[in-house]
Amino acid sequence: MNFFIVFLISFFLILFIPYLYCYLKLKNPKNIIKPLHGNFAKLKNGNLFYKEHKSENPIGQTVVLVHGFSTPSIVWKGIIPFLTSNGFHVLAYDHYGRGYSARPRVDYTKDFYISTLAELLKHLNIETKVHLVGYSMGGPIVGYFAEKFPSKVASINLIAPAGYMGETNTSSRLIFKILSLRYISHYISIVFPSLMYGGNSSIKLSSNYDSNHISQEELNFIYKEQMKYEGFTRALLSTVKNFNLFDTKEMYQELGKLNLKVSVIWGTADEIVPINGLNSLKRDIPNINFKTIDDGYHDITYVLPTIVGNFLKDQLVKFSLNE
Repeated sequence: MNFFIVFLISFFLILFIPYLYCYLKLKNPKNIIKPLHGNFAKLKNGNLFYKEHKSENPIGQTVVLVHGFSTPSIVWKGIIPFLTSNGFHVLAYDHYGRGYSARPRVDYTKDFYISTLAELLKHLNIETKVHLVGYSMGGPIVGYFAEKFPSKVASINLIAPAGYMGETNTSSRLIFKILSLRYISHYISIVFPSLMYGGNSSIKLSSNYDSNHISQEELNFIYKEQMKYEGFTRALLSTVKNFNLFDTKEMYQELGKLNLKVSVIWGTADEIVPINGLNSLKRDIPNINFKTIDDGYHDITYVLPTIVGNFLKDQLVKFSLNE
């Protein structure tokens, strides 16, 4: 009996001490310092970090870059020059809970992400139609935005978009199921926060060399910086719970009916959002322009920005001619 009590106490301490240590190390998100380049938009849910990139030869059209589940807007670093050099005004921002943006205590629902984007555009007085680019989770966000505000959208451009993973057996689905378990996910998020975005060793990287790529070291540094502040993993967990990223085909089907200009680029070796979804996307949006990258993984946005950037540039130039 005494042995059992000692075992329980020891087990509790082994779990609790690392949790307490990691929790006390978290910084207050109110103390996030804005980088030298970029601005805070003071929106109703707190400061939203964004950067505007202007072209030397503007054509009067705006491209809005919407990142994914956990990677902040740094992922667009290698792609932006391809767009600004062709006259586009580019806007990139960090979702709430990520990067340099605030960590509000709200439910991170589909409507929350849509309304945040709408509020940011209003804050910046962007009243013309915008070209939307959505990477991974950003795909459903820009899709739902276009479904709700079609008159505000010039085109939709997707990069390995979430939304069809329910049709395949993926490791992502298992991870998301585990993260939906309240107490287990909370413990993991505090003690093992790197697992919240897959961890370096579990994600295969595209092997093709691109001189414009973001190094894994730089990306890891950004991840570690955003994980220092309380609210990052809370935002991810709330998104898992409140935003169904595995099955958004009804939304994509509605986009197909709206006859909007749509493009997509996808890596054939993507294990996070498998390319099997491309066939479904082509069925639901028959007029979609698409390109695949042989042996490309889910990291194509920041590891292969030249291929992705050139594709987006070509699509946006073509789409803008009719605006």
